[in-house]
Amino acid sequence: MSAPLHNEEHWQWASAKIVALAKSIISGEVGVVAGARQLSALRFDVDAELDPDFMFFVGLDSETDHLPVGETRSRWNSEALHAKDEELARLEAFTRERAVQVCRSLIQKYEPSAA
Repeated sequence: MSAPLHNEEHWQWASAKIVALAKSIISGEVGVVAGARQLSALRFDVDAELDPDFMFFVGLDSETDHLPVGETRSRWNSEALHAKDEELARLEAFTRERAVQVCRSLIQKYEPSAA
């Protein structure tokens, strides 16, 4: 079995995205669920498919795939959206503390100056 190909430039780009996104989640600029969707996808770019920090966000993404965030919200009925927004708010409040802890861990791993 051969070692995976590693493109240093792409890894640095993905690392910067991970750090920026983690900081945006911590600051509240990006919601926990919206951030989870993006971080769960970025794990492949840094060869961290099984990293426990990313797995937290993978699980959260999977558990919330029925909740509209981002651009898809524009295609939802306003009454249905209101109900989903209440569910989203409860879930984000429940998971926020753990999400912030995991984001800090990701920053430690992927921010060059933190290493």
